[in-house]
Amino acid sequence: MTNLTEASRVLATAFTAHQLIDPLPADLAPDSFDAAYDIQNETLKQTGAKQAGWKIAVATRAAQEKIGSDGPLIGPLLNGRILGDGAHLTTNDLHFPNIEAEIAVVMASSPAADTTPDSILDHIKSVHLAIEIADRRFHEKQNPLQTLADLNSTGYFVLGAEIENWRDMHFIGGTVTTKSNGEILATNSDPAAWPEIFNGLAYLVNFLANRDKVLKPGDVITTGACATPTISPHGKIEAIFDGLGTVTAEIAKV
Repeated sequence: MTNLTEASRVLATAFTAHQLIDPLPADLAPDSFDAAYDIQNETLKQTGAKQAGWKIAVATRAAQEKIGSDGPLIGPLLNGRILGDGAHLTTNDLHFPNIEAEIAVVMASSPAADTTPDSILDHIKSVHLAIEIADRRFHEKQNPLQTLADLNSTGYFVLGAEIENWRDMHFIGGTVTTKSNGEILATNSDPAAWPEIFNGLAYLVNFLANRDKVLKPGDVITTGACATPTISPHGKIEAIFDGLGTVTAEIAKV
């Protein structure tokens, strides 16, 4: 059985001290998704960080099947780390900034546990272009269970422009490109490779209900990468959504 308290202490210390660590050893590493979530929850408590929303990762069925999961992987977005368009960070803030062009929602109210992808629309305040800058506390990329325990690689989040007329769904699709200092990191012109945004939200509601939690008004939810996540050590970061707009951030080298 995983030593929950010690595993969480190691990860929480790495997070709060901004340190890189080796993988959790066998006696501390999670051996199931449930164990990884237990460590994640306890790690968040031990950091003292306040949660401001949720991140949905591994958001396509193909990616989920690859890791043996029955749905996306869930993690926290943290208060003080949700930033506005044009945000400035430095290389002291991040270890391995993984750039992801995403669609985010801000909740207006709390959906019931039996919500559907259609009914959840009535609980959404706004939908936004966004960049997730994921990060990890491990020297090397780890398997999904260790990643999930490590706060699901939560880092910083840039909430961009609100999407008008989002209910008509016409915003879903089109080419999405991420860049660093003008160089393309990733591009996707296949809307079938986008996350299923509102299905993912309905999954999140059910996931939380099974853990006696709910989405709350004001929660920010990011729904998964619309182009392949790519590490960029520093520079001007852009997520370009053709026909919709661009979100930017700066990671300055220090």
